Amino acid sequence: MLNAILTNDVPAQGDRGAYAMLLNPKGRVQTDLRVVKATDEILVDTEPEGAEATKEILGRYAPFSRVKLEELPDWKVLGLYGPRAAELLENPDLAEHETKQVEIGGVSVVVVGVAVPVGGYDLIGPSGALDKIRERLIERGAVLADYAAYETARIAAGIPRFGADITPDNFPGESENALARAVSFGKGCYPGQETVARMRYRGSPNKRLYRFELEPGPMEQPETGDEVLQNDKKVPGPIGKVDVVSWLTSVTPFAVDGKFYALGYLARKADLEAPMRAEDAKVLAVTQA
Repeated sequence: MLNAILTNDVPAQGDRGAYAMLLNPKGRVQTDLRVVKATDEILVDTEPEGAEATKEILGRYAPFSRVKLEELPDWKVLGLYGPRAAELLENPDLAEHETKQVEIGGVSVVVVGVAVPVGGYDLIGPSGALDKIRERLIERGAVLADYAAYETARIAAGIPRFGADITPDNFPGESENALARAVSFGKGCYPGQETVARMRYRGSPNKRLYRFELEPGPMEQPETGDEVLQNDKKVPGPIGKVDVVSWLTSVTPFAVDGKFYALGYLARKADLEAPMRAEDAKVLAVTQA
């Protein structure tokens, strides 16, 4: 069922999952998701902003595929990342999206390999079980980090998040990262595939997602929603208008070596070589995200 509606193939191996998207018939992103395997079941993990769309679309196809859907509102994700992550979990050898059932301090949990934005593992299970595991990992030497630290790593690495950088207004082709990680151009049909293929091979989107390296100005730090300016003018939109597709969608909560990083959209006509500003912040470098 999933292979008939996802933008990516779910591998046949029993312990391998995938990152993918669900599109509407016009090719716009309704949500992204991660598919992981847990024994004889399949677990679908989404951002909060994509949960309702995932439920609605999967629920629409499930009866025809004799698939039973179950919501797990109490289940959470605990991330363990960094150079000591494998050591703290006693070295599970897992590729990205590969899973293994692990017992930590007498508590069983699903462990999933993670490659981006920082290598490590996601531990998935009931919130009560993850609370116990978190305390055990801290006892072993893990350092507790907050969500702002994760967001800083994500944005600095140029990884878009559904609900912030990608919304139902966007096409997968507007993000190179999304195309590379979530879309297979060799798989069978799925809703919206024609639009994705046409944009990839015959055309170019009116706007693209970029990662910005920012030098903060003297007045204020860059913020989500700030407009991107060239020569103190708004970057032209796709049909000569201004301020249509030139803004920041995510900004790192913390500076990294004195610089902020951001994700945002630029119009196709934008001159990537010309100087840019995001409100009071100088744009030092721009790369596709």
